[in-house]
Amino acid sequence: MFFKPGTPRIALLDAGQNKLLTLFLPPPEKGSPTLEWIEKATYTELIDGSESCRRYGWIPELKLKWTYYNDLDGRGLTIGAADGNLADINSLLALLDNPPGFLKASPGPTAGGFIVQRVTISAIGATTALGIPTGLEITLRGGTVYSSKVLGAF
Repeated sequence: MFFKPGTPRIALLDAGQNKLLTLFLPPPEKGSPTLEWIEKATYTELIDGSESCRRYGWIPELKLKWTYYNDLDGRGLTIGAADGNLADINSLLALLDNPPGFLKASPGPTAGGFIVQRVTISAIGATTALGIPTGLEITLRGGTVYSSKVLGAF
């Protein structure tokens, strides 16, 4: 699955999986975001030594990395926690604290998205003199097994 680079997005969902708000993220560093498809399958060795595979599908995993999470330059977007804004670091961390199933992620402005079941945040480094956090890495993993490597609508 290919997507155009740009600003990744994260949406907050209600219990009915309707979007309450969408926040944009600053463009990650070069080589990020990456979208990986984790295969879900069972492999069995048959009595004759050959292998059998039962493939169920794939789970999407989005990795984002910023050497400097620049939440001071909106790049045409307002910075903050309101719908359609560029997420400042505090808004982003608060959003990522939501329970599994209440977030939807998209790797780019034209790509589809997936419902997030697991969020992993690396240790955030020291902030610069301007207050920009350093060394932020986020992994967003889905929970739904897709039959093909195509994201649904965001």
